[in-house]
Amino acid sequence: MEFFKALMNRAGRLSKFALSGYFLLLALSALGEQDKRASPSPTVYLNESFGFRYEPPLGMRDETERGRVEIRARSEARHANKILVLLLSMTSGPRDTAEDWHSVTIETYPRTAFSDLDDASAEAKMNAWVAGLRVSPGVPRSVVLSGQTFAVSVFGQQAGAVKKGAVVWTTIRKGKLLSFAFVANSPQQLMKLAETMKTVEFF
Repeated sequence: MEFFKALMNRAGRLSKFALSGYFLLLALSALGEQDKRASPSPTVYLNESFGFRYEPPLGMRDETERGRVEIRARSEARHANKILVLLLSMTSGPRDTAEDWHSVTIETYPRTAFSDLDDASAEAKMNAWVAGLRVSPGVPRSVVLSGQTFAVSVFGQQAGAVKKGAVVWTTIRKGKLLSFAFVANSPQQLMKLAETMKTVEFF
């Protein structure tokens, strides 16, 4: 618990940094009419390919398919041959300005995309990339979880009266950079999201 409190304290000091373009896309799309195709979040997310299970927060909307369509469209427009893969995307609702709005995403990117970097540097770059930055504003904290070593970074952004925070966990698994990203409009909500990492189990 103390580690998560420390992360939140750091988040409050990093309010000038931008969140990821992907998160901004989700926020923009959320301003429109509620997507009736969105489904409730799964009780347990199981990924056999990467060998892990995760228990996402209850009461969230599964936006994975819509997110995948957006990612494919952007990749095709850029003629990108290395593509981010969205495994899971959930939001609390369509209004990203709501005080309790929050989101969870799990995504992967080829480790070979950062072949000129060592593992620690590649994880730090992935954290920054997921947060919409070219370079990380600080050195991520190293955390071992279920036998897997993660690089953990905290970012924040002040958008008018709304202060968003993000916590990104990245590890290397099966030749991929695997990231868990949490975004929320309140420190309390972000704390709750980050603590769901305790449910991650690798096998």
